[in-house]
Amino acid sequence: MFHKINLKEWAGVTAPDRAFLSLYLSRPKALETLEKRIKNARAMLKENKDEAEYFEENIKLVQDYLKKNPLESGGLCIFACWALDFFKAYPLELERAARGQGGDSAGPTLTDVISSARAQSLRPGAGADLLVVDSSPYIRPLAELQDEYENFAVVIADNTCARIFMVTSSTREEEERIHGNIKNHVRKGGWSQQRYERRRDKQLHHYAKDIAEKLGQLEQEEDFRRVLLVGSKETLGEIRKSLPKSVARKLVGEKAVDLHKGTQYVNKEIFDLFFAEERQSEKELWEQIKGEYLRKGLAVVGADDVLEAAKIGRVRKAVVTRNARIEGLRCRNCENLAVGKPEKCPNCDSDSLFEVDLVEEIVEILALTRAEADFVAPIVGLSEIGDIAALLRY
Repeated sequence: MFHKINLKEWAGVTAPDRAFLSLYLSRPKALETLEKRIKNARAMLKENKDEAEYFEENIKLVQDYLKKNPLESGGLCIFACWALDFFKAYPLELERAARGQGGDSAGPTLTDVISSARAQSLRPGAGADLLVVDSSPYIRPLAELQDEYENFAVVIADNTCARIFMVTSSTREEEERIHGNIKNHVRKGGWSQQRYERRRDKQLHHYAKDIAEKLGQLEQEEDFRRVLLVGSKETLGEIRKSLPKSVARKLVGEKAVDLHKGTQYVNKEIFDLFFAEERQSEKELWEQIKGEYLRKGLAVVGADDVLEAAKIGRVRKAVVTRNARIEGLRCRNCENLAVGKPEKCPNCDSDSLFEVDLVEEIVEILALTRAEADFVAPIVGLSEIGDIAALLRY
């Protein structure tokens, strides 16, 4: 699935001129809906004989592939470059979630709820059919999908049973069950009650420790950046205290929930917790960048400064408005990137330039330098300074 695609690998692939064709097909026969765009692209490329040839050969590669591998469901991403003898295709289908053991037979699963809401939150047009001609694979949609469909772990626990879910971009739920059977507190006084409570505390500690160890094992097997805890307050508190340090740093949300109210209720509570945390983390990142920038610290804002910092590997994490379109040009002569639409290349003074999606170009550079790109809903301050900003490494 797309969360396993190595963006760094594709960010480093470039070709002469606009020799790459990138396709994002949202459904079977989606290529037919792009016929008008294909026709227009063909007409625009005629003035450059090489680019016109690259385009025609790339279209043939795509058509041949789809004949042999017809798209029957879901979406597909294709990168084709005849000039470099390069062709890659990736399915983008979000598979239906597997139901957890013992769950309610009716109603959506946890991942059904999360994935549906995530799909609605993607930038306008992100799920539409795209055809892009450029000098490298167009990876921005993949970067946005990987950011929005970030893997996370959920623990649903009370004193009797704990379930651990791994929610991924493929929307599968992998469940681990741990039984606790911790008895309720007793009301009788005296030594017998104290012995009972000590025994009960010990059982709860070992139960929580087992859960924490399972999360630690999961961390070794899966790549996830966030952990959510929901369930009984007492159990969650003990789990939190038992978490390995590496997992504890990923704990971003905790909520006491009555698990006896049913799966649909619990799933909605997790949904609310997840998206509240996700939006909050976006705001916190922006506030961190603002604070650094205002005190002349490790932050830059605007396309010009973010691009320059990214080129030399200074960017640690960039924040970009999800639907932002930032204009830029690439020079055919020296391959330099420029913000806006200068008449000549600022680097070599050549007038042989072509338009690029500057967000895409910056995302590629960030992938090569192991920096992160966080795509966020529109934020007023961010939009006013050009829809992009970044925290710096140094």
